[in-house]
Amino acid sequence: MKVPWKWLNEYVDLPWDPQETAHRLTMAGVCVEELIYEQLGVTSVVSARITEVKPHPTRPGQKVGLLDTGSNTLQIVSGAPGFEAGNITLVATPGATLPGGIKIDAKEVDGVLSQGMALCSNELLTGQPPRPFEDIILLPEDTPLGVPAGELFELDDWVMVLDLTINYSHCLGILGVAMEAAALAGKPLKLPEVLHAWNWAGVHGSMKPKSCEESAHDFRIHLPQPDLCPRYVGKLVEDIRFTYSPVNMERRLMLAGQRPLNLVVDVTNYVMLETGQPLHAFDADKIADNTIIVRASEPGETIVTLDEIEREVPENTILITDPSGPIGIAGIMGGRDTEVTQTTRRVLIESAYFDPLTIRLASQRLRLRTEAALRFEKGLDPTAQAAVAERAAALIAWLSGARPVPGYAETNHLKHEPKQIVLRMKTLERLLGTRFSPETCREILEKINFQVEVNHGDAEADASILVTIPPRRVDIHGEVDLVEEVARHYGYDEFGTDDLTKAVPGGITEPHLAHVEKIRDLLVAHGGLECITNSLVNPEVLAGLGWDSDDPRGNPVRLKHPLSSEESVLRPSLIPGLVTVASSNIRSGIQGLFVWEIGRVFFPSKDPLPVETRQLALVSYGQLKPKTWLGEPQQASFYHMKGVIDSLLGLLGISGVKYLPKAGMPFHPGRSARIVANMSTVGEIGDMHPKCLKQLDIPVAVTACWLSLEALLSMVKPKEYETLSKFMPVERDLAVIVAENVPAGEVIDSILNTGTHLVSVTLFDVYRKPPVPPGHKSLAFRLVYQPKHRTLTEAELAEDRERIMEQLKQQFNAVLRS
Repeated sequence: MKVPWKWLNEYVDLPWDPQETAHRLTMAGVCVEELIYEQLGVTSVVSARITEVKPHPTRPGQKVGLLDTGSNTLQIVSGAPGFEAGNITLVATPGATLPGGIKIDAKEVDGVLSQGMALCSNELLTGQPPRPFEDIILLPEDTPLGVPAGELFELDDWVMVLDLTINYSHCLGILGVAMEAAALAGKPLKLPEVLHAWNWAGVHGSMKPKSCEESAHDFRIHLPQPDLCPRYVGKLVEDIRFTYSPVNMERRLMLAGQRPLNLVVDVTNYVMLETGQPLHAFDADKIADNTIIVRASEPGETIVTLDEIEREVPENTILITDPSGPIGIAGIMGGRDTEVTQTTRRVLIESAYFDPLTIRLASQRLRLRTEAALRFEKGLDPTAQAAVAERAAALIAWLSGARPVPGYAETNHLKHEPKQIVLRMKTLERLLGTRFSPETCREILEKINFQVEVNHGDAEADASILVTIPPRRVDIHGEVDLVEEVARHYGYDEFGTDDLTKAVPGGITEPHLAHVEKIRDLLVAHGGLECITNSLVNPEVLAGLGWDSDDPRGNPVRLKHPLSSEESVLRPSLIPGLVTVASSNIRSGIQGLFVWEIGRVFFPSKDPLPVETRQLALVSYGQLKPKTWLGEPQQASFYHMKGVIDSLLGLLGISGVKYLPKAGMPFHPGRSARIVANMSTVGEIGDMHPKCLKQLDIPVAVTACWLSLEALLSMVKPKEYETLSKFMPVERDLAVIVAENVPAGEVIDSILNTGTHLVSVTLFDVYRKPPVPPGHKSLAFRLVYQPKHRTLTEAELAEDRERIMEQLKQQFNAVLRS
């Protein structure tokens, strides 16, 4: 939101300069992000009277005139209609500079010397040639001669760029900002005459004045779906003469970020920027049967909008129609067929209230972000439509001589009831730490046009105020919002500071959150980098991971109206996002990376909303640590990833976890495993399948893992104290030959279940070369014994070894390797 300084000062006489005003507004919550001095770069352009005009001797349609600048007489050649003796205009004298760095010098035009240029508005403000039917600037008869253009018009000005949060929608009009500034400065707000008559800024909203004439309109407004458009006002203006806006209006629009087009369109934009209420002007003679129908769009409907683009309108978008079909997309953009042109003689000014959510969805689906849509989706004053339409009509009439038809056409299903909220003084003190009297609060809130009734109560602690909220303040919903209003207009910088005299009380601790933080700390300690990827993913990336239709991950939840095809499905896994991160880093030349993410994944459901679960995923590739004098480099691998997972499971106190085959896609069948705990799969780990890497154009090996965070957290066991054994541990190695398809994990489980006094069994070697028979492998384990009450004898160790071997022989047909 851009606010030109001189435009703002039209509504309130501020005692500060732009810098101080920007500071005070920011301290009151209306954040001025930037203060810019906009210079047009116009020099040597002054007012001059045309004293004599005669035809050009050789060029038909051109005239030669003498212009008096007060200190000099210039001869100028011009073909503008307004270039007539007696008129006062703006002239660019020899050596003048126009926007864009254009220089004006004396030159001959078919043998006649022209000592400058009589300017039109477009030449003065943009440096570009005149627009169709544009005349030179004509100044009032009493304008002094020789006055620079910068003193006659608001060419150079300060512009405040506001960064408004969602609860400052009332400042999306310059009058709203002026109201805030007036309250801070203690100055009265100066409303335009029409808005003042309608009590536009009043606590009860805009109210029809007694002087308002009865409607003479023959237009009809039909609102068959009041939930989409509960109020629509149409104001008819006749005797329109196509013209361009005055210089000051065009310059203000430019400073506010709008492009001037013609008087009627400029006025609708000007009044929108002034009040925050969007308007639209239709050529009234192009509306069939003088009838406006506001309804939801039907499948397949199209409209050619003002930007000459034929658009298919998404279903349930609000359309402005007449009996012949759509003539505008409500709150977003008008239609080409009813736009205002040079031949327009009657306009219908639309001022309406549309459902904010429907406008926002339509704007997103159509990918059209307009100033009007921005204001509609934030919410508007539901009482202001007629007042603002009358303001626009009066402005058009004043600037062009057009005739507003008395009254207006309207259909209104809104029943505005004043919103009243009780603000308790004890709530104010509790939230702000400062005691306020009801009278102080009343003084503060009445400055911003709230109505306040004081209730002192039976005791001081029971004091409160009853506040009536103006309908333009759609951001005020409850007591806490009033606390904010008091705080920001009292002055955030006026609150004192207190030393903390006691410990800050702790909040409620959620055990699962503490476990998640421990997981984060552990992964960071292992060198992992946390990522936060988009919940919306590219379906092509999912397809590249090889999940088939039987896998829930192969049938992701699809968005009905995605903003982009690359973000059109909800992620069924965190791996696609992390793989995309890895791919981007590989292309950037990063030699190794270990990343992880904790987030939600989504699966289809019979219910309206998808099923959401939390997941942890890890992805790594390349060299994670370089070779140094301390040791060899560390490469990303299945076993590195498994080591991280084992550490994580140990941290959570989860035991009995098995790594079993058949992990499925997107993992390599021979270098992957399912992670099983409590007889259920809680995750998968492995090197990614070469087909997936090729499909995703990843040229290096990638290791990945996912874990169901909710399943893991449900298995967390509190740590229990166990007395350390006083006796030294005893280690024995055991090597057995088993079939190739026997998992080492099952052998370890069998040893632990059979042996006595065992505290750990670790696989430390796998051997497949001769003399191991083909189709077999040798597994070497380290067994650690540590009884708590005595030392084991060699005989007991030998007996335990025999018992273990007997069990392994029965279970796996294992043979002791000699």
